[in-house]
Amino acid sequence: MGIKPDMLNIYKMCDVSIKFNLPIVRDSGAIEYVTAFRAQHKHHRLPVKGGTRYAPNMDLEETEALASLMTFKCAVVGIPYGGAKGGIQIDPKKYSRKELEMLTRRYTHELWRKTFIGPAIDVPGPDMGTGSREMAWMCDEFTTLAGHKEIHAQGCCTGKPISLGGIRGRTESTGFGVFVTTRELVNDIELMKEYDIEPGLKGKRVIVQGFGNVGMWAARYMVNHGAVLVGVVEREGSISCENGIDPEKLANYREKNKTILNFPGATSYPDSDQAFYLPCDILIPAATEKSINLHNASRIRARIIAEGANGPTTVAAEKILLDNRVLVLPDLLCNSGGVTCSYFEWLKNLGHISPGKLLKRWEEKKNMRLIEVIAGKLIGNELELSDLDKVGIRGPDEQDVVLSGLEEILGSAYLDVRKLAKERKITLRMAAYVSGLEKINEVYENAGFYSS
Repeated sequence: MGIKPDMLNIYKMCDVSIKFNLPIVRDSGAIEYVTAFRAQHKHHRLPVKGGTRYAPNMDLEETEALASLMTFKCAVVGIPYGGAKGGIQIDPKKYSRKELEMLTRRYTHELWRKTFIGPAIDVPGPDMGTGSREMAWMCDEFTTLAGHKEIHAQGCCTGKPISLGGIRGRTESTGFGVFVTTRELVNDIELMKEYDIEPGLKGKRVIVQGFGNVGMWAARYMVNHGAVLVGVVEREGSISCENGIDPEKLANYREKNKTILNFPGATSYPDSDQAFYLPCDILIPAATEKSINLHNASRIRARIIAEGANGPTTVAAEKILLDNRVLVLPDLLCNSGGVTCSYFEWLKNLGHISPGKLLKRWEEKKNMRLIEVIAGKLIGNELELSDLDKVGIRGPDEQDVVLSGLEEILGSAYLDVRKLAKERKITLRMAAYVSGLEKINEVYENAGFYSS
């Protein structure tokens, strides 16, 4: 790579990390202290960006490791952020809504006191155990604290509800990113030929581990573009169907029954991840870390693994997969749709206007004039307004702009990583890390170091 060893050591370390305790008065009246964290990996780009996790096994070491991954992920896709991560060491299922709100607001207050949150400093987002509800509380608390002195206060965090400055398309963004990068991969004719895989998504058998937000949306987009969902793995068990599972119907079934088991037309495996090891073309681990490890990697019968979760494949497991000629699309690239969409939300908050709003009607009128010139004069008929959606003339709304931007950024990032992998004869994962490191190093080399 041409990066000096001393610089590589600098890139390994977190610039700043904090650990602090938060008091909470439980609904029972008991007073409890919980531990909280926030780590900012690198300040070469500001603000830093990373999720807020509520998990009982969270610690400072894990927080710093996840913050470093965010730095590399942002660098790979060209998002101008440093990496960060934070959260509270609790099991959110054991706390009431009132208690969670109190904790989230106190956590935000402490971050604000320590200058660890702000649209130009550090922009948290949702992560495991948190969602738009927690981000709404965080945004409201920061806005109250900052007052009139911070006009861009809504940009203090992302993943918010639409009413508080959130952006349409955020819900499906990570799953959509998995779909886009996987589509680019299977359309790579040269790479598919190397692995003796038929190019294109059409007819590809897909298995998803984790039918949450990421897995469900990835499955939807895959199926809509010709793939066949043949298996789903969840905590309570797994299901399979060689003829295909409708992801939308399964999502509705799970919402109603609180389980994927006994889904009509599918074979169920209670308390078993048996479907995880069935033959398929594309396996999407979209649940937790280390789901593919030394103990089960040899049982994987997929041709391609598209990592929808963070760190689902261990180092030892990847060696086994590579020896078995399994192609791995790394998480650093594959699941970066979420942070990319968060970037769009942050830009919306700074600009105080929805993407596409200024140009939507202009685009419609321009396209209508074009159609009138071409079609109207040829057939002598005027188009009805109701026909606009059918012929794709209607101007783009916020979600259209977001998904289009995701396609452009993630598609281009895949091509960059693939080119690097080909030139240096390395894996896609290694190429993603090399790409990120070289971009980070370029910033430091150009900016220099301050010393008093």
